[in-house]
Amino acid sequence: MRLFLVVASLSFAQAKPVKVYLDWFLNPHHAILVVGQQSGIFEKHGLEVELISAGGSEEGSRQVAAGAADFAVSKQSAHLIRCTNQNMPLVRIATFIDRPLECLITNNKIKSIADLKRKRIGYTSSSVEFAQLSIAAILATANLKVSDVTLIPITSGMVSAFLSGTVDAIFSAYRTYELADIKEHQSDVSVFYYEDNGIPTYDQGIIVANRHNLSDAQTFVTALQEVADLMKYSPEQAWTHYIKIAPEQDTDKNKKIFMTVIEMLPDSIGKLNVDQYNRFALFLSTNNVLQKNIPEHYAVDGAA
Repeated sequence: MRLFLVVASLSFAQAKPVKVYLDWFLNPHHAILVVGQQSGIFEKHGLEVELISAGGSEEGSRQVAAGAADFAVSKQSAHLIRCTNQNMPLVRIATFIDRPLECLITNNKIKSIADLKRKRIGYTSSSVEFAQLSIAAILATANLKVSDVTLIPITSGMVSAFLSGTVDAIFSAYRTYELADIKEHQSDVSVFYYEDNGIPTYDQGIIVANRHNLSDAQTFVTALQEVADLMKYSPEQAWTHYIKIAPEQDTDKNKKIFMTVIEMLPDSIGKLNVDQYNRFALFLSTNNVLQKNIPEHYAVDGAA
């Protein structure tokens, strides 16, 4: 069932309705959107923002591509694959998490990537192409191949599978969630971050729009920048705004994730790191993840 997060707040007569799809259920990763809504900053910029939880990470992108939504949450890897392989007319306009959250977590007997040989590695991912490339790239740093390990797809319960010893390691795990959950039960684990182990860094949290309809994009990015500044300078106030919409998430764990997300906000929300995007696109292209030519305008500088 789709959850609509519609919140009544100060409304301006001229405020324009804007639909923004999340990439899953509401969580602290979406902090900038919730704070923007609850603080009144979006309305200050003439936008009446409706946040819509998605049934999966691709739903929002499809809604924007179809013209049924204005913006959606995505990540750099999935966005590039969708624009290239699926011909979705999308464009990145802003970044709100400027580094990967995904990582490889192993038990304490595994101290290096080389130790993964003949081990069982669990994973779950909405982007199979990127998941397979990720583990291959990580293993290659130790001259290993995917055939040297046993990959085990896990539809749910990845943390349980790891803690029970069903698998020796997991990847596509989020450092804000799975890693935090595991460390609550087992502190002595090894963690290998994607960006330090053969995978070019990428933006985990981005905002995408339909490249044929960018009329509200600059206004939205300007508002997001004001929200980001508020979060950095008044994190406690920002947290108060967040839990207004999700009081059930008022826990120490969620607050810690929220504060971590603030640290990952780039100085300029709209600025496009062209070199980073080119390096990552080359990584996907040379490893045959991209099946077609990369669209020229799949990412733009939203601050320009």
